Amino acid sequence: MLTKPNIIRKLSPIEEALTISNEVYPLCVVCVLHLLNAPSIEKVEGSLVQIQERHLLLRAGILKQRGRFYFYQLEPVKQLELVVLERNKETSFRKVTEQALNTTFDKAGPLMKCYYLPNIEKGPSELVVCFHHAIIDGASARLILHELLSLLGNVSLPASLPMVIPGYPDKYKGFRLLRPISQLIGRQISEEWNYNRKGLSSPIPPASQNATLSINLSSEISRKLSVRAGRMGLSLNSVLLAAITLAHSQKRHELQSAQMVRVISFADLRSSMMPPLEREELGCFISMVRLAVPISLDTSVWQVGQSIRRGLFKASRRGEVFLMSIMSKYLFKMAFRMHNSRLGVSGISYIGKLNLEPQYGAVQLKHVEAYITNNRLGPEISAFGKVLFGRIGLDFTYLSSEMSPEQAQQIVEAIKGMLEKMANLP
Repeated sequence: MLTKPNIIRKLSPIEEALTISNEVYPLCVVCVLHLLNAPSIEKVEGSLVQIQERHLLLRAGILKQRGRFYFYQLEPVKQLELVVLERNKETSFRKVTEQALNTTFDKAGPLMKCYYLPNIEKGPSELVVCFHHAIIDGASARLILHELLSLLGNVSLPASLPMVIPGYPDKYKGFRLLRPISQLIGRQISEEWNYNRKGLSSPIPPASQNATLSINLSSEISRKLSVRAGRMGLSLNSVLLAAITLAHSQKRHELQSAQMVRVISFADLRSSMMPPLEREELGCFISMVRLAVPISLDTSVWQVGQSIRRGLFKASRRGEVFLMSIMSKYLFKMAFRMHNSRLGVSGISYIGKLNLEPQYGAVQLKHVEAYITNNRLGPEISAFGKVLFGRIGLDFTYLSSEMSPEQAQQIVEAIKGMLEKMANLP
């Protein structure tokens, strides 16, 4: 048993939920950095040593004691793993990425590892960075990627700041939670009964093997789509999730009138934590919001987007964003125990602008892909959305046991076509 000084902090409920999920099915976040003028293997190794020194949670593992999970400091510290692989062709990184997504992350730590595919002719290279999901969300991913790229390019960084340990606002603690949670459970039971009658059926597939696809909109289409969404009073998150939901439902299901479809969106809680995490900090401070929205043969993307926007607004006003984060540990446990339904049909984790530089010293950053592992109880298709260098990108995971690569490609192309059509509306 570890002594108290080794404990760094408790995991939050959502971090616990992600850790529990990783023990049943693999669950991690995998980022692919596409580089030109990539550094030597020795430089990558040295940069990983430096970044580990900057962040306590990169020198940590996860321990379970008396029913709770804790980050604890590794003694002695294990170096971050770097696996160097041969880059046989342009798509070699895809196989590595999917292998990482489908591998259970060892919670004994460290909670980050890398795969490097250098190009011996100094052409395009890839650095694949894999995280245990408990230490990473959109803001912390941007932090780590920026710092790692800076170290690779010999760009100076400010001194690292002391760790902040945030908590939920007081209104979501203790006995104050009893009434809102009981009300939420009542609404969830009612919504589940209604969805079982009218909702789109989403059978559980036999396996949880992840495959990946990625699309990027042009800078012009991205700008037009952002403007169009704003004029319609919609966020890009709602528009992107609406297009994914509608294209997928049309390609995979027989839509009938008065049906509903369940979607998943992830909310960033950082600014509402106590103290607020205005700066970037390792950890995962998000919530999963499930919504059932109406859909039919003649439903438009804008109509689905409006339904998603209203659902997210209502969930925020009721405090469900915090309540779902607090309850996530128990929801995940129940889903794994019952194995009778999936979390949704489609889902998105959208972080907005991924604020990275195209150049770090001599190292050029050409593109970034980011994927989150899905499993057979998760949505049929899910995406990580971002804006990088003015272009909207969607990185998809789908399960190969329920969808062929050809069908997945058709769905993704349909999503791209819908978004381009929306952007070009007069």
